[in-house]
Amino acid sequence: MKKLALKDILYLVAIIILLIALIIVSVLYGLERTKKMDAENEALSYYEQKCAAFELENYNFSKGQIVFIGDSITDGYPLDNFYGDLALRTYNRGISGDRTSGVYRRLKLSLFDLAPVKIVLMIGINDINMGQTNDEIMINYTSIIEDIKTNLPSADVTCLSVLPMNSTIEQYGVDLAKATAQIKDLNSRIKPFVEGKGYRFIDLFTHFADENDHLITTYSDDGLHPNYAGYVVWTNVLKPILNS
Repeated sequence: MKKLALKDILYLVAIIILLIALIIVSVLYGLERTKKMDAENEALSYYEQKCAAFELENYNFSKGQIVFIGDSITDGYPLDNFYGDLALRTYNRGISGDRTSGVYRRLKLSLFDLAPVKIVLMIGINDINMGQTNDEIMINYTSIIEDIKTNLPSADVTCLSVLPMNSTIEQYGVDLAKATAQIKDLNSRIKPFVEGKGYRFIDLFTHFADENDHLITTYSDDGLHPNYAGYVVWTNVLKPILNS
């Protein structure tokens, strides 16, 4: 067997070192890419994460069921706990922080792709707390209803009034008196509009409001979102309708 010359040995060593370096670089690149992807996923907003989850759910969820759509008040509603005994399944398409404009943009993903036979809509409080006027809110609300009417003409649609708030919410800079007046005015606009479209309006406001039209304190822990007792009240009003 021919003995390798020194230069050949050095050449092989160099090749081996180069291969090892390439492997190390490849591994490090892979780790860095994984970290980058994880960081990008963490950077996604809650809204984007929820929409991505809805898209995946749409492949597995059954069509022709009941869909609740709205903001954090809907998002936090444990539907299975309250409606698990219904003949139809209930799917939650609430997103914390959402507004009328956001609901309108995601109607296809949240509703149309599931083709529900019954829809429950509550939206508007974040618009109010973000300084939107009722004229602006109703433009978006109208677009939502018109789009549902066009794409799901046979769906049974229930529109819920915006709920009251109480003084606990003032710690977040909300002018309660002004917001309460705007909520009542918005509800007075939503009711005739949706009923004129042949849809149902449920005035949950009166079930949640005290003598000052503020959210009953035992129904919420933060002055805005219903707690378990609040969701019980909501369910007692709505469930007979969904069960019919």
